[in-house]
Amino acid sequence: MEVLMAERTDLVFHNKVIDGTAMKRLISILRYHFGMAYTSHILDQRATATSISLGIDDLFTIPSKGWLVQDAEQQKKLRQSIEIWYATSEYLRQEIHPNFRMTDPSNPVHLMSFSGARGNASQVHQ
Repeated sequence: MEVLMAERTDLVFHNKVIDGTAMKRLISILRYHFGMAYTSHILDQRATATSISLGIDDLFTIPSKGWLVQDAEQQKKLRQSIEIWYATSEYLRQEIHPNFRMTDPSNPVHLMSFSGARGNASQVHQ
């Protein structure tokens, strides 16, 4: 099979690392010159010979990861606190008027806030 490649004098040897785009281009060139069966065989042969392996020592942590994760957790807690506070505040706003009506409809705070004369319900529920 190396004879087939040796016969192709118009193919140039490049000894360099290539990315995915260059790999696709190389495979297309091989397929064009040698056909699908031979290209498939060569790719299988090279993949077996390369046998890249991955070990735990190959993995590393980015130095800024710790504080980025910590910052994200703080933002998440803050966002959750705001959401909880908003939901609680909204619940109180909805419950304030019925509560005043049931307990003391003539309460001055109730009269002023719900009449619109001197305030509003959002001031009362705070």
